[in-house]
Amino acid sequence: MPVWTDIEQSTSAMVQALYAWWMAHQGDAGIPDRSALWPGDIIKLLPFMFLAELEAEPFRVRYRLVGTKAVALTGFDFTGRYLDELQRVPAEVPWADYYKMVAETRRPLLGAVTVPAKAGGTFRYEFGIFPLTLGGTEVRQFIAIEDYFDFELGSAQWAR
Repeated sequence: MPVWTDIEQSTSAMVQALYAWWMAHQGDAGIPDRSALWPGDIIKLLPFMFLAELEAEPFRVRYRLVGTKAVALTGFDFTGRYLDELQRVPAEVPWADYYKMVAETRRPLLGAVTVPAKAGGTFRYEFGIFPLTLGGTEVRQFIAIEDYFDFELGSAQWAR
């Protein structure tokens, strides 16, 4: 799965918009604080977004909120669940590694994923994972977004 840190490589307007929000709200810590995240600023992105929290030892990611479009596509609301509970071993997409990289570098990570669809064939989507602080300087949460482009959510969910 290709990943990158240069926003110029992203073709997703939604990933670019969340990146612009993240850059504009960095503050003194160089990372936006969770308190800067005002839903009205990014209302069109909300159905495609995730809010996750970091547990450092051992490293775990728990999804606090999952956007309605992600739930519709996967057919599963994983709000309140841990990433490691949701992935097969070995993971097809190394999401834990991606989140760990974001936590360690304190920078967004962007990329593209191609997955099989239940109706046959594949579809490609782009994502962005962005670190957040919680009243300090440490990475404690993440906001993420997945852009499914024009994929028909009702006709062909991805195969799990």
